[in-house]
Amino acid sequence: MKTNPNTNKTDPLLTVYMSKLVQGGSTTIYRFSLNTSIPSPWKVCSTEHDEVSSFQAFSHPCNNYTSRMTVCVSREYRPYPSWMITSGLCDPRHGWTQEFSFYVAASPQQNSRRLYFAQCHQRPHPSRLCVKTPGCGFSSGPDGPLKGSFYTPLPSDPSSAAKTKASKTSGFNPCSGGACGRPAVRPLVDTGAMVFVVFGILGVNRSENRENHVIGDMGSVMLDPEFDIFKEMGHLCKICKAVGANRKLVKPGGAQCLPSGNKLSSVLPLLHPECHSLPEPNLLPGQLSHGAVGMHGGKVRWLSMAFESTTYKGKSSFQTYSDFLQWENFIQEQLASLPQTSALQRGFQTCEHWKQIFMEIIGVESALWSLLLSLAICVAAVSVFTAHLLLLLPVLITIIGVICLVVAVMYWLGWEMGAVEAISLSILVGSSVDYCLHLVEGYLLAGETVSLMLGQSSEPSAERQRRTLEAVNHVGVAIVSSAVTTAISTVPLFFCVIVPFAKFGQIVAINTAISILFTLSVTSALLACMAPAHFSRHPGAVLKASLAVVAAAALGGALCWTGQQLGASAWRSLST
Repeated sequence: MKTNPNTNKTDPLLTVYMSKLVQGGSTTIYRFSLNTSIPSPWKVCSTEHDEVSSFQAFSHPCNNYTSRMTVCVSREYRPYPSWMITSGLCDPRHGWTQEFSFYVAASPQQNSRRLYFAQCHQRPHPSRLCVKTPGCGFSSGPDGPLKGSFYTPLPSDPSSAAKTKASKTSGFNPCSGGACGRPAVRPLVDTGAMVFVVFGILGVNRSENRENHVIGDMGSVMLDPEFDIFKEMGHLCKICKAVGANRKLVKPGGAQCLPSGNKLSSVLPLLHPECHSLPEPNLLPGQLSHGAVGMHGGKVRWLSMAFESTTYKGKSSFQTYSDFLQWENFIQEQLASLPQTSALQRGFQTCEHWKQIFMEIIGVESALWSLLLSLAICVAAVSVFTAHLLLLLPVLITIIGVICLVVAVMYWLGWEMGAVEAISLSILVGSSVDYCLHLVEGYLLAGETVSLMLGQSSEPSAERQRRTLEAVNHVGVAIVSSAVTTAISTVPLFFCVIVPFAKFGQIVAINTAISILFTLSVTSALLACMAPAHFSRHPGAVLKASLAVVAAAALGGALCWTGQQLGASAWRSLST
């Protein structure tokens, strides 16, 4: 505590501590506290991912630090509370109450740093604080009370350092007495993907797998009979050094080339001079290395080197795929530099995290292809049903418009393209065509009664408008009632603790609301403006539409087959 001569007020500094709780596939929760203790299962924020573990601020306005920030907490989200940071007030409608507040600067100050904050749109809507803009990329949009940046004083500021309570280790000199101890290494934490470089294994033999069995057979490992660890010792040590020195792929101290125990690091230099000064992993006391060897018949048959990758597990699958390509290219370059007679050239890299990202990428791409396929099938079915191009066009415009609006709302809410979103997109076509197709059916049925009332001599525009009005009066109540009941049935899913169920219910409700509004506005307007005035669906028109659909499907199949054959021939020519 110190008195400021300019304001004659006390202006102590507060230290705000941050911790996080990673909930698997759910949103990570960040905790703001003035207490240094961290309860279990919360963990300290890692500075490697642009996160902030603590920062300093003022308890009341001081000099240019006059911008008030409030930390709010909500205990309505189970099983853990959620914290958010805002430049406004806590919203009591969603259970947010004030935890504490502090003051920062809105513009750069001497000896200050800039921090960014943003609130996640996904439940339980936590706020995140980071030192770079991409780290707080929960959502895109303009700054506001829940998203922006501010400046906090650095501890190196002389005026700030005088206000900070001295640490118990202040003035400690580790090099007193003329000798300096070895500094402690930073232990590895399980935030990056563990990549294994394997030698001596050719693959897995799954030829004897029994299909349709409850207990799946993983197959048998095929060992490389030419692998000799003593013959390849120099090359193995060279690869270990090369991979461990690549700071773009491996964390400092993340190379675990040898298994734990047996003091192998002291024995290997005697076997080959290339094995001197192998990288040592930063392991905690009692922590074992992920490197392993396989023994069979008293002989080492395979070797696995482990490397703590710089690939953050929280990145999206499409971003992580570029990291996989970098690993694959680098390992192949190292193997290509070996002699042609070396058995190490059949080595490979693998990672448990790669399997996850490939499953997500394949799922998303498959959902997009299923979306296109369902759209093509829907267009074919509607073409046969309506038997007229000007009746197909309003339905097609409605479907595409609804899908685009739903995707835009998902982007506006800050959702990423995950498994739930991909599966939901594949059903949007079927749920979007329902209401507009009922309206077109009403338009066709209304043609009979309206034609009898007005005759064929009525104006085409008046005929279209009367048929559209009759269709809305006939089926409008039914489709609105159907949309309301569908939306109400999804409300219980909003409160599910399981995130995929809650998000699926939200997507269905959003799609239902947009579909019924689009049908009553855009589809009705298109029918009144461009639909055929005196068209009636007779068997001849249905037959013609069916033949046109079959011809289009045959043409599309022929084009796909031709493209596949051309691609295969081009690939064979490049291979030769």
